[in-house]
Amino acid sequence: MRFSYHIVIAFVLTFFTIMLPTTSHAATFDFNKIKESLQAKKETLIQSYQWNNELPLERIQKEAALKQVNIQDEQMESLFVTGNAIGEPGDILVTLDGTSAGFEWAGGHTGVVSDVPGYVVESFGNKSIEKNGVRHWVNDWKTRYKKVKALWVEGATLNDYAYAASYNREQIGKAYNYNFFNIKTTTRFYCSQLVWRAWYNRGWDLNYGGSAVWPVDLIKSPHTIAYYSQG
Repeated sequence: MRFSYHIVIAFVLTFFTIMLPTTSHAATFDFNKIKESLQAKKETLIQSYQWNNELPLERIQKEAALKQVNIQDEQMESLFVTGNAIGEPGDILVTLDGTSAGFEWAGGHTGVVSDVPGYVVESFGNKSIEKNGVRHWVNDWKTRYKKVKALWVEGATLNDYAYAASYNREQIGKAYNYNFFNIKTTTRFYCSQLVWRAWYNRGWDLNYGGSAVWPVDLIKSPHTIAYYSQG
């Protein structure tokens, strides 16, 4: 069933009106920014961005050298996928299947492969209370989602990936950030904000544009390279 765009906006505004805390510490939401971002990201996701599985082998081989990996074309999937797990510590996993917040316009979900083997650090806001916020989730992304991209950050070293993995793990236990435009806070995180922050701390701004940072921004960023893609 397809709902009109105006109905989606009305639902979102109603949700935030009900859910917005009333304490002096409450985040302030700019509903005009929300509507502008809804329109921009709707265009990006539905009209501009086309999912494809083409991979830039030469760029991947160049970046793999920084991670001390020697890649042959026929080896690629076997190097990056172990069972249902994709990637190595610090790598970015992105899907546009579903969202971490529960709103279609939020545009997908993302996480960073943990330095704890077999896990990804992710932040959800649409799970049960004990599962919301920054948590370890099993790295079963190959089967959990139909469409997945695994990303490297161009020019990053092993130390950079180690930092991204450990930084994300150290945020475990923090709450979900429903104020998508407050990306600078480090007291709470939504999924793509958490990924963005780890790499921002190392000198890479992976936000493709706008006040909020969305999963699709990480894919479209000129600083990232999709080295694995499915779906």
